[in-house]
Parts: sequence; structure tokens; C-alpha cells
Amino acid sequence: MSELTLEGHLHRRCGGHYALAVEEVTIRLSGMTAKVERAMYKCDKCGDKQHTVEQREAAEREAVLTMRHRHQLLTAKEIKQFRESVALSTAQLGELLHGLPKGIVEGWEKGRYLQSPAVDAMLRSLTDREERERRALRAGFVLPPLPGEAVTDSAARVDGATEADGSSAPASDDDTRGGSPIDATMVPPEDAGTRPEPAQVAAGVQG
Repeated sequence: MSELTLEGHLHRRCGGHYALAVEEVTIRLSGMTAKVERAMYKCDKCGDKQHTVEQREAAEREAVLTMRHRHQLLTAKEIKQFRESVALSTAQLGELLHGLPKGIVEGWEKGRYLQSPAVDAMLRSLTDREERERRALRAGFVLPPLPGEAVTDSAARVDGATEADGSSAPASDDDTRGGSPIDATMVPPEDAGTRPEPAQVAAGVQG
């Protein structure tokens, strides 16, 4: 239902009419909260409130901007630029973050999801090459080479880390070789145990 259809619309239960109004709501996402103003339509007789999809989405976008600014979180553009700068696929970046589904990473990059401060800190830690190699070794794949970097150099670093650790990471046919993306295991967030819980923009709203 569009906003235009509710302005002056008859409320059949009481005979009143809806008019545009504004309310303050608290929106919660990933352990963060933000108070924002949300447009609505309110019956001038009984006070019944109705919200359109556009009004809800606008309030959610404002809440996301507020939380991102308050907690100094990476923006969608910054996350994508970082991932591409280190030649990772969305699936690979998810694997480095305790096996998050690539759909969550894609949601961050498109602004549909909002990462928590804890996950944001992990993303920032991946700017360090040694940290990426350590996490890749744990996830069982070889990091793709950076632009201008030989594949053998990247593989040698990971192999050396494996020998120093005294363990080996078995390779499957789906592992990355030469920088091609791997197939990430799609684990639903609710089944991820202690893994960071992804934030969805479509979070519950409490007035």
C-alpha cells in the first residue's frame, strides 16, 4: 500500500480519518539500538496507527546510519573495496569470519545487513596479511595472490605456516587454487553456535 492511499482514508471501525503523523521509535539491530522518527498515519478519532512499507524502511535506513556513525562501523562500500583489494571472494571472506555464509557478506556490501561492532573489529583485523593467512589456514584454503604477487609465493607462506604449526589442512577439489573462489558452506546464522550473529536490517521494532 502506498503512502498516498492512506492520507484522508476512512477508518471504518470508528468513522475517523487517517492523517500523516510522526512517532519516535527504538530500533534494535545486532545488540545496538537507535531512536529515530518514523512517519505513520494516525486516525484522528480513535488514534489507530498504520505504517506503510516505505515508512518502515525509511526509519530502518535512518537507524542503520545512526548506528554505523555512532559505532564507527565500516560502510558497505568500504567492506567491498577491502575484499576486492585482497582478492577475496564473498565466500572466502565469510570463511575467514568463522564460516559466515557468503550471502551475509553480500548483504553487508549491498547495505541490507549491518555488522555488529565485534564483527566489524574482525573485518578490520583482516587488513593484516598474517592474520588473513592464519584464518585461511584454519579454514582450510590457500589465500589468493594479491595483484602482482606470484601464486607460489602465497602458497609457500601458507605451507610454511602449516609446517610450523605441525598440522596440515586437507585440500578438497573445491579449494581455491590461483585465486578462484571456493564454495563456502552455507550455515544458517541460527545454527552457527558461537559464531558472530549477522544483523538483518529487517529487525524487530519496538515503539
